[in-house]
Amino acid sequence: MQSQNIYIEIQPTDDIPYNLNIPGHLTAEDSATTISKLKQLKSEILEKGYLTASFDSIQWRTDSVTAFLRFGQLYKWAFLRSGNIPEAYLSASRFREKMYTDKPFSPKAFARVIEGSLKFAENNGFPFATIRLDSLRIVDQNIYAVLNMDRNMLTVIDSIILKGDVKTNRSYLQNYLGIRVGQPYNQSNLDRIPSRLKELPFIKVIKPYEVGMRPGKADIYLYLDPKKASNFNGIIGIMPDINTGKTLITGDVELNLLNSFRQGETLNLKWQRLQSRTQELNSALHYPFLFNTPFGLELGFDLYRRDTLFSNISALIGAQYYFKSGNYARLFYENNQSNVISSEAFSINEFIDSRINLYGVGLNFRDIDYKFNPSKGYFTEASIAAGTKTILKNPNVEASEYDNLQLVSDIYNITLNTGLYIPLATRSVIMMRIRGAYLLNDNMFKNEIFRIGGLKTIRGFNEQSIFASGYGVATIEYRFLLEENSNIFLFFDQGAYEDRSDPNLISDTPFGLGAGINFETNAGVFSLTYALGKQFDNEIEIRNGKIHFGFISFF
Repeated sequence: MQSQNIYIEIQPTDDIPYNLNIPGHLTAEDSATTISKLKQLKSEILEKGYLTASFDSIQWRTDSVTAFLRFGQLYKWAFLRSGNIPEAYLSASRFREKMYTDKPFSPKAFARVIEGSLKFAENNGFPFATIRLDSLRIVDQNIYAVLNMDRNMLTVIDSIILKGDVKTNRSYLQNYLGIRVGQPYNQSNLDRIPSRLKELPFIKVIKPYEVGMRPGKADIYLYLDPKKASNFNGIIGIMPDINTGKTLITGDVELNLLNSFRQGETLNLKWQRLQSRTQELNSALHYPFLFNTPFGLELGFDLYRRDTLFSNISALIGAQYYFKSGNYARLFYENNQSNVISSEAFSINEFIDSRINLYGVGLNFRDIDYKFNPSKGYFTEASIAAGTKTILKNPNVEASEYDNLQLVSDIYNITLNTGLYIPLATRSVIMMRIRGAYLLNDNMFKNEIFRIGGLKTIRGFNEQSIFASGYGVATIEYRFLLEENSNIFLFFDQGAYEDRSDPNLISDTPFGLGAGINFETNAGVFSLTYALGKQFDNEIEIRNGKIHFGFISFF
């Protein structure tokens, strides 16, 4: 049986002030809610400047309450002067003297001034600062006061002490956390320690950090153990060969080494065999905080050979600048060389020998709770590059083939990969992602443009089977998290691309959909994905579905 609500009558004992809107009655579910609503009403009145407002008495009955409310006098600031508090501190709290001249006293606004100034102090080396009201006078409900601060002793970070078996270099952790020995104490930096450490896949926090205080000095204690994060990832794909009708097995092997030299560096090696006589090798090195500075080094080398048609070699060198949040901006130089293997490939005007030099900038932002199986957060990777492309004359090709080609031209490249993880419930997560790239050049050939399709772009298609000079892929994926590294998922990939290397300008909006599972065992994380794809006017056929097996072993 549902209990009856309590009727609360508000009975003023003096005149209701013009600037207050007092309800005649309230309702509450029970006595506890009644007390809570009366306290809330009193707080609202106090906030308007009636500092002596109170309930003179409360009469309780079975299903009703009468509260006798007295407002008292309105208290105002005559003035509140800034005293000896530096302007930077007051600006942080948004204090202006005119806001406290002939204005009603607001407890919340006054508290914001105190809290804002003290917060600025503790973030700039003075964690023990205090604020007091000097020359305080109250005359006929008008308040006169001067704000003064005692900053007390300057406190600096004296040491960062590592507890546990962690093997990571201390200087790397200092740079990564933005906390350096000798710098002024900054509480906001310390508050970010738990979330920043959680983002490191090779570190496990065994106990919350602690701060030890001495006169003028602070010691930071971090309790850390190493965590397996380097991983080996192997994928096997099974798909029909459209030429022979036989089953074709492809391979994709990836090795990621994290923190092997205790400097937070990552080394990625990847080999793929996507089709017979088609292979790819990728390698990349990211070395952060080079020479104990905010700058990092980025190196990359890629080799791709497609059948007997062409081969591409790409080399990249870049510099990264890390922000306190761990995100970074980058400058890079990339050299791409494409060589036609067969002169017949050139004669059909699809492939050509060329050299591309690109200079670019990029931004990488990431804030997710766990890299391998996130439940919330976001990431964005974007870059833009410009440079020149030089068409190289092949001695095995007739010189007349080059007559209508611009041998040296400008080229531009834009890439984007951004996504969002939205928690729906305790274990349910929606992942939304947009990936895309666009290449702009007056003379484009198939061996110079992007290759999409497959597990990493549009699932349900053969790996790198689609040539595109520009593309975009929108993904929505529902995940149910089983364990730390386990989940089941449903996905839909919607793509759009164009191929301007073809004289007829090919374009399409393919899509893929399917389901999969990642599950963790003592040996590692196994993955299984089944996907169906649709391209052009082709119907979806179950027999053309793509099955991908994967395995990630952490060490």
